[in-house]
Amino acid sequence: MSHPAPEPTDSLTLSLTDRSAYSYWTRDHVRFQDLDRLGHVNNVAFAVYCETGRVDFAEATSPGSTAGTGIGWTIVRLLIDFRAQAHYPGEVMIGTRVLKLGTSSCRIGQGLFMDDVCFATADSVMVWTDVAAGRSLPLPDDLRTAMGRYL
Repeated sequence: MSHPAPEPTDSLTLSLTDRSAYSYWTRDHVRFQDLDRLGHVNNVAFAVYCETGRVDFAEATSPGSTAGTGIGWTIVRLLIDFRAQAHYPGEVMIGTRVLKLGTSSCRIGQGLFMDDVCFATADSVMVWTDVAAGRSLPLPDDLRTAMGRYL
């Protein structure tokens, strides 16, 4: 039976816009190709910035975990709240933090910032997966400890 994904609470959503909520940061930049016809950063680019931060974070806490082979992370959920316009040129700072550790999953929150303005927040779930078997696995203790530092 499928259950709808929980919606972020107002207090969680508000805290994701606060730069001080993050201790892990990834830097990216707005590319000219990220723009839509109106000169704004396109919504697809927002997802790419989230991916950049998420993969960097996953690799920092478990090197090799995003290779797509063996055992590693699989993203199963991505919710993005678009909060402000972003423009070219610019630098994007991606804050990432752990919101919850489950048995085999990790829920992360992210904030996308440009010039100290939060232009988007994201709520994602990654599952620790045996790629060949196509099934989830419990988080190893060392990974749980590494991820727990960012709760």
